[in-house]
Amino acid sequence: MAWLTALFHRSMVINLAIAVAAFVVFWLANTGYDVSLREAQYFSGWVLTVCMLVLFVLTLRKRVVILPFGRVRGWLSLHYYLGFATLAVFLVHTHFRFPDSPLEWQLWLLFVLIGLSGVIGALLTKLVPLRLESHGERIIFERIPIFREELRAEAEATALESVKDGNTVTIAELYTNTLVNYFDRPRNVISHLLGSQSPLARILRAIDSVERYLDDAGKARLAKLRELVEAKDNLDFQYANGGLLKVWLFFHVPATWAVLVTMVVHIVVAYAFSAGVA
Repeated sequence: MAWLTALFHRSMVINLAIAVAAFVVFWLANTGYDVSLREAQYFSGWVLTVCMLVLFVLTLRKRVVILPFGRVRGWLSLHYYLGFATLAVFLVHTHFRFPDSPLEWQLWLLFVLIGLSGVIGALLTKLVPLRLESHGERIIFERIPIFREELRAEAEATALESVKDGNTVTIAELYTNTLVNYFDRPRNVISHLLGSQSPLARILRAIDSVERYLDDAGKARLAKLRELVEAKDNLDFQYANGGLLKVWLFFHVPATWAVLVTMVVHIVVAYAFSAGVA
């Protein structure tokens, strides 16, 4: 299957092996700190902080595109695998236990949110492009509203032409009763995410049901409407699936900013408490 090929390939295995090896090195060093009675908690905490800062650099790299900092794709790959290693470092730092203070709970929950949204985002960025490419020509997400308005205007003009020619009002009635709302905005988002063609089939059946009432000119216009409906269906598919790549960022990016701020507070409190104890 294409999605399995996208997820499991040679470079992915190599990168994952490097991430695991890096974590093993960290774990051995952290264990050494613990055995030697040094502050292993501070060591793992600073490693975790550095990992988070490196992950955050990806956001800066995506904004500064004119400088020779390497390809965004390479930074994105680093973000994925370092992200997985960072989650493992986080578990070691917390000793696989739940927190016992409000600040630590806040930091723990933010890390969980970042981890879950990050894993979901990594899967989406691998699988969604494959789905889009398998469903016709891929369309830039931000241009979908423009194309949708063009289709709506063309469908409306086709319906009005059928009335002006005085042939029949059947196409106009079909447009008014069935297609106005369909062309007005994105439709059937859940169905497109699930890969269901039922909504499209229902509309096409409604179109086919009026064909026997039309003359040749009317049938030609009906065929044009059918093409516009199918084109709109493709736009809706692109909107539903491409939108997933936008939606998950609304969880991941704010949580990243929040965790960076909370980490600074956590570090200050940890060192202040350590100084107070000393």
